Amino acid sequence: MKRILFFSLSLFFLVGCEDPMTSELSETIYVRHKGADMPAYIHGNRASNTFVLVLHGAGSYGLAFRDGIFTSELEERYAVVYYDQRGQSMSQGRYETPDDLVELMVEDVMALVKVLKQKFGSRINLFIMGHSWGGALSGATLTTEDFQDEFAGWINVDGAHDFPFSASARRSFLMDLADEQVFWGNSVLEWEGLKERVSELDSLDEDDYAPMLREAATANKLLAKDGVIPGSLSGEKVRRAILENNPITWFVSDLFVQPFQEARDMEISITPDLRDLRIPTLIIFGKYDVSVPPTLGADAFARLGSLDKTLLILENSAHHPHDTEPEAFGDAVVEFIERVR
Repeated sequence: MKRILFFSLSLFFLVGCEDPMTSELSETIYVRHKGADMPAYIHGNRASNTFVLVLHGAGSYGLAFRDGIFTSELEERYAVVYYDQRGQSMSQGRYETPDDLVELMVEDVMALVKVLKQKFGSRINLFIMGHSWGGALSGATLTTEDFQDEFAGWINVDGAHDFPFSASARRSFLMDLADEQVFWGNSVLEWEGLKERVSELDSLDEDDYAPMLREAATANKLLAKDGVIPGSLSGEKVRRAILENNPITWFVSDLFVQPFQEARDMEISITPDLRDLRIPTLIIFGKYDVSVPPTLGADAFARLGSLDKTLLILENSAHHPHDTEPEAFGDAVVEFIERVR
């Protein structure tokens, strides 16, 4: 899905007045690009000269990641940039719906990169980490023109690089997972019922898409109930979702700007372009991710052109391995960054 992009950064403005070389960063910058004002919250160790730009998933927000291993480990070592994407969370603005929302959001990411390098120096070690939809957006960014040259490495966390493949893989994964859980004697009747319902759905039929996601959500609940994966949402995440975002703005934005939906409708795939991706890459997936099955992680790993690539499947995780197995996740990310930067 190669693209040639032309964009201009019309304005950026900053909140915070820290010395550029101070060791500890805690500030917010706003990037204005083509009608959208998008905040990026920067926290962590400036002295490391290493920045990790985090791209959140669909319907999420940048600061959803700012707890657990991110604050206890990653911010101690690096500066972490938690970014609210166009039309998501606390981003604001007035603009017409573009012909290609994904392409515009790639431009947004590169506008943010331009601001970061102007503010903190062109020689910073910049890593891009994308989760779920953010994995797709980061992959699209890296495979556009020569944008990958701006980054030291890519950390792909349960990312969907191919939307048609993701849909078909989800159906197959649910069927196989149901068989596995029945074999182990976990919630047998529930899993048998789920498998029967999924067998009647067409993964590529638009009308069956939402029902398939509902079955994926049911699968997550069954896995958590039987102790296969952790199932609780941390109180800190709930607190931040309410207090650090305006829930009304967040909800309304998500109603009107849904990049994941557009990417699905357009059947976005960067599969053919992965062979041109040369930078070091770490792929992390949860073994029980029914949203973006680990099959996609294995596929991306096999297709990457990079000679420095690692695939890690975390055995007790679903779609959010940074929350469910934080130590293993953090160790993998730190090892990767320390080796590459």
